[in-house]
Amino acid sequence: MVSVCMTTHNGEKFILKQINSILSQLSVDDELIISDDNSTDNTLKIIRDLNDKRIIIFNFNGQYPREKKWTLINHRISFNFLNAMNHAKGDMILFSDQDDVWLPNKINSVVQ
Repeated sequence: MVSVCMTTHNGEKFILKQINSILSQLSVDDELIISDDNSTDNTLKIIRDLNDKRIIIFNFNGQYPREKKWTLINHRISFNFLNAMNHAKGDMILFSDQDDVWLPNKINSVVQ
């Protein structure tokens, strides 16, 4: 099983192309875990409208340990990815930004 972990935040301009480029490469047993950092645009609506059972959405509430010496933005991004990864069930975990478009056979190439 492959888990693709993606983080989102106000990505409505790019999210559909990216998700379609990933879903076309996943089997019915794989999953796309999305951790959303409180999007205020149509990101979540676009994702939900796909109505694909392989997509599992989690909310990232911005909770992170504050003792780190990173900038706020690095905290949010890093811990948003960690939130997605913590929910992944796959034997192999791949990471994706919301504004990429994966080339055909990317997952197959990585898995091999």
